[in-house]
Amino acid sequence: MENQEKEQKKVYTRYNFFNKTYCVFRGVSLREISRRKPNYRSESGSTYYYTKNGVYRLSNHWGRAAKCQWRLVSDFSAEIDDLRLGYADWVDFRENLDPDVDAYYISVNFEMNKVSYMHKDNPNYDGIAVLRSADATRKLIKQIKNLLETHKWAKYYDYDDLDEFREEVVTRLINSNITLNELRRELV
Repeated sequence: MENQEKEQKKVYTRYNFFNKTYCVFRGVSLREISRRKPNYRSESGSTYYYTKNGVYRLSNHWGRAAKCQWRLVSDFSAEIDDLRLGYADWVDFRENLDPDVDAYYISVNFEMNKVSYMHKDNPNYDGIAVLRSADATRKLIKQIKNLLETHKWAKYYDYDDLDEFREEVVTRLINSNITLNELRRELV
């Protein structure tokens, strides 16, 4: 309990946000930084613009960045050389735990057929989705994308509505430790 409280009280700032963290940045327009000079430029070419409440990151690569997991959720298209601008408040950063620690859960928007992963400290975590390691999460996301984007896998099963069946299968995978192969055998 005491250790959990220390983790939750960890405060991220411009001086430590880049050290083994997980964060979901929100896409913003390049206009947000048009009159700013970068505070930092990384060796890989990403630029950072610090504010009192958070950080803007302009980059052409998202996901794994050094020892961090930084995702960008954006409706903005790349404007220059595949560069995208994201913003995150300091309070949005979480400790990126060791790769073997079960720290991530999978979230699916069935209307948009979008699958993503979130950190266990996300305030929206309902406690139902199974927590997995980074590698296990990546593998399951790949399988779920296939289930969402194709229909050939479903031809061997008896169902009335493919969308409802798809949602049932994916939800079982997210909320349990059953493997896709085990679930397939169970459904036959």
